[in-house]
Amino acid sequence: MKKRFQKKVFATITFSIIASILSIIHGLFFDLDFSQIKRLTIEGFFFTFILVFSALIILEKIFNLEEDAEIVNIKKRISKLELKKK
Repeated sequence: MKKRFQKKVFATITFSIIASILSIIHGLFFDLDFSQIKRLTIEGFFFTFILVFSALIILEKIFNLEEDAEIVNIKKRISKLELKKK
């Protein structure tokens, strides 16, 4: 379980790094807004990274809400079965 969580966090961080770089490039070249060049600094990259990473964590929580509720229901059913068995 812990290993799976670590893989998910690593994948999320990796995707956030790539998405941050692509977001900055998109702002520079596709919008032709060269005032965004200041975002290519380390501080700009970290700020963009934090925003993208936070958004991904929130999206993951939103899409896992139903799954989390189902896991709670399954655990309750298992504990009831274990109590009956004893």
